[in-house]
Amino acid sequence: MDQFPLVYRCAVIVKPKQPLLDWLNKIELSVHTSLEELQKDCHVYLVPDYEEVDVIETAIEKYLKLNYSDIFINELTAWYTDERKFPKFSYILFLEWFDISMNTMIFDTVDMPIEKDEE
Repeated sequence: MDQFPLVYRCAVIVKPKQPLLDWLNKIELSVHTSLEELQKDCHVYLVPDYEEVDVIETAIEKYLKLNYSDIFINELTAWYTDERKFPKFSYILFLEWFDISMNTMIFDTVDMPIEKDEE
């Protein structure tokens, strides 16, 4: 049996929580969605591979603490683009608004190069 090649990245899955929906409803009265709908197709972020670190989860958390604001902005702009109405970012608020899960083994099941949108 052929093995799928390992992608040398870890993945972070960012799942919206109730405070994000509350914020959307506060700033955009026409939002008619449920928390279940927000959580249906969550975003996945590839982060560095920490294969040589003793505790991978700690390394990923450290990475998130340094980069959470970009992820936060990306998540909010997926739903609302007026950055003037964004909350003041903090790592604590990020964790209040999103459930974070980590995956350390990423396999590529497609026999083609990964394409990136280089905007």
